[in-house]
Formats: sequence, C-alpha cells, structure tokens
Amino acid sequence: MSFLVRLASLILSVIVIPLSGVTYCLDLFSANDRQDTSQVNIVGLGAYFRSQGITCDGESLYFSSKTTLVKTESDARTIEAENYSAIPKELAEKYGIKHIGGLSYYNGRIYAGMEDSKVWNYPTVGVFDANSLELAEYYILDMKTTDENGEERLAVSRGLPWVAVDPTSGLLYCTDHSKQPEKLLVFDTADSMKYVKEIPLDFSIPSIQGAEFLGGVLYAATNDDTQAIYRIDVDTGKTCKIIDRNLTRGSEGEGMTFAVKNGETKLIAIDLGPMFINAIVRQYDMEDIG
Repeated sequence: MSFLVRLASLILSVIVIPLSGVTYCLDLFSANDRQDTSQVNIVGLGAYFRSQGITCDGESLYFSSKTTLVKTESDARTIEAENYSAIPKELAEKYGIKHIGGLSYYNGRIYAGMEDSKVWNYPTVGVFDANSLELAEYYILDMKTTDENGEERLAVSRGLPWVAVDPTSGLLYCTDHSKQPEKLLVFDTADSMKYVKEIPLDFSIPSIQGAEFLGGVLYAATNDDTQAIYRIDVDTGKTCKIIDRNLTRGSEGEGMTFAVKNGETKLIAIDLGPMFINAIVRQYDMEDIG
C-alpha cells in the first residue's frame, strides 16, 4: 500500500462522531465485512495504553500495554486509575519480565499473563488489585507435568500471552505462546496457581491474543488472517469460529472481554490501526454473532 493511500486511510479512520456522550469512530473501510455496532477510537499515547489486553468488572474496563495498566469508565476513555510501571523492578531484574498480555477480572483482582518476551523461561501470572492496579502477588507457573506414560514434560513451554479466569470455578485458563496452540492449560487460583490439567483442542486456534468466559464458555480473540473470534467448550475442547472481524489490512487484533449495557451482553474487543497510532475498542452484539 502506498504512503498516500495509507495516509488517506489514517485520516478517514480518525473521523469521530459524538453519540450519547461517547466518541465513536466512523469506520469507512470494509464496513460490510464487520459486525461491530459501535467503535471508540483512541489516538496517540492513549492508544499505547490500550494496546494489549482488556477485561471488565461489570462496570469499569481495564487495559494493558506491554508495561502498563489503566482502568477506565465504560466509555473506554475516562481514566479511573493508572499504573504506568506495572512490572515491578524485582520481576524485571530477576526474571526478565517485560511484557503484559491478556487480562481477566476475578473477585476484585486483575489476572494478567506476563512473560520474559522472546526468552520464554518464566511464564508468569501477575495478580493486581483492581482498585489501585498495584501488583499484589505473582506466580511463576509450574512448568512441569507428567504425561500418560509417567514421563515428566513441560506444561507451559513458550511464554504466557493471555489468561482467563472462569468466575464460577476460579480456575485460570491459558495457552503458551505457540502460534498454533493445541491445548488449554488450567491452573487453580485458590491453590497458589497449582497446575490442574490440560484440555486438548479439537483444532488449533492461531495467534490467540486474549480470552474471557461467558456462561461457562470460553471465547478467544485472535490475530489470525481474519482476526477471528472463537468459542471453546472447556469440557470437551471443541472449538468453533463465531466471527471473522476482517479488520483493515495492516491492523492487529488484540484482546477481548464482555460487558453488559442496557441489560444486554456485549462483546468488546480491541484492535490497533495499520500504523499502530490508534486503538479501536469495538462493540459486538452477542445476539448477532451467537
């Protein structure tokens, strides 16, 4: 794509329309390919702070970047709390932790996948207070398990890009950073993140960026060829695609969560624009996508 075309795309993508107190992006590209019902466009430094994961406590939204956490009102703009140095010095120096990924809210805490990016020796779950966004505790995941032959092997072998906590069981689900993960890994938040089990997937879901539970079902957002979102039955490992987001070429799909607005459940997902200087928080109606 030429520079002039990319520039025109950028200019049009940041046209905004005030609607009911929220600023929505007027998205003029491939609109018929998408099923989102509204968009909030964040430009500049604010986009960086909303460039990785997202989760919701029922009212507020929480966003991560590689090293920060911010809490906003449901408009995704109005800041309620921030931690611009969310990775403590101890984690950075001792384990090389330098990346925060997908988030999940559970019981007054924010659970975050953290990793020594590109090294993958220390898959870490950070647990942050949902009010202060300060790190309350962290766990280096037990990387070893025993297979059906009684042989020890690694459970988590390549980073920890995202986590999702089932609010009913308190179990934490994740995959490693494999581009084609073939199983979910399960840990117990009530027992010092003890390894519980693995769940083979009936087919691999590529490039998962974040996931969240709704009604006992796990939904996962990806940065695959169509930035698709999948549904996963955690009892059987059966997976199915529910939507191809088909973002503008050069965009990057990021994390997702759920929020209730006017009594209806909405799927909320983030993506970064083609030049990575804007983040778009998109809303999807669950009744439209199943």
